[in-house]
Amino acid sequence: MIQIIWYEIMRVYVRTGLYFLHKKITVYGVENIPKKGAVLFIPNHQNALVDAILIPTTNKRNIHFLTRAAVFKNENIAKFLSTLNMLPVYRVRDGLSTVENNLAIFEKCFEILKQGKSIEIFAEGEHHLDRRILPLKKGFARILLGTMEKYPGTSIQIVPVGINFDSHLSFPSSVSIYYGEAIDATKYIDVKKPDLRFTEITKTVSKAMKKLTLHVSDVDNYDAIIEKLEANGIDYLNPFEANKMLHNIDKLPNKDKRESKKTNWFAPIHFIAKLNSIFPLLIWKKLKGGITDKLFMNTFRFALIATLFPVFYLLQAAIIYYFFNFKYALIYLALCILLGIISKKTMTIANSL
Repeated sequence: MIQIIWYEIMRVYVRTGLYFLHKKITVYGVENIPKKGAVLFIPNHQNALVDAILIPTTNKRNIHFLTRAAVFKNENIAKFLSTLNMLPVYRVRDGLSTVENNLAIFEKCFEILKQGKSIEIFAEGEHHLDRRILPLKKGFARILLGTMEKYPGTSIQIVPVGINFDSHLSFPSSVSIYYGEAIDATKYIDVKKPDLRFTEITKTVSKAMKKLTLHVSDVDNYDAIIEKLEANGIDYLNPFEANKMLHNIDKLPNKDKRESKKTNWFAPIHFIAKLNSIFPLLIWKKLKGGITDKLFMNTFRFALIATLFPVFYLLQAAIIYYFFNFKYALIYLALCILLGIISKKTMTIANSL
């Protein structure tokens, strides 16, 4: 019970951080998520940790999710992450000897699914910036087979998920999340005579995911295709219309991509908000230059928004309280929240930090 309460508290806390990270978060298809029983969520992976936390904070299921083992190296951090239902998954790049540890993690997954709970796994196997679905790894299918072999009769539903960003690395980006129709895993896993290549199930799940996010399959002409789509005003947040535009790309006119400059009447408020956050922003500016893997850009942004910024505002409120009174400190905190909301709702990517 304590763990459940802690998980819910952290879910609200993380959801609040994501609210201030994104200009807009829209969610579709939650009715496709089974309210009870074992569920395996399989989303695309284009924004590092942000992808992982968007799923548990946009539906009501209590979700365990597999995370790269590198973040579990510190013992104290590992204990903390485990309280958030995070499980380490080891890859070949982590060392061949460590991959054996996945056997124990898979066993935990079997138990979680047997208990009718949920797991989130990135079946593409890595994060990337390309607007397409990479060939799916077999790990998720092995978990399904292992669960059904150990616990015959277990029913597991797969929910494909499409996470769509209008801009992967910029702030404040918008994101849309599409939960697809549930896929009955028992129809694709034959426990008695399993296809260890898992051809049918990986193909079925991949096909479902490709409908929920833009999928540019032509790798050789990828850049030219994206440039033409963007010149014609593609809406990445609507995967159905985006894929339709891609399908008819030969019929689209050739245009130059021009950025229209519009006057942002909220610029003075943005300036005040930045001035009020000058020290956290300076820290971010220094930290930003040292991020080698650009896909972690929004992950670091989220970490600062959820920790450094509120701590800084609380410290300033404490100073106001010391020199004035509690009333003015509360007014200041309320103004900080209001400035944050107005800024992230009205700021354009071009003039953001």
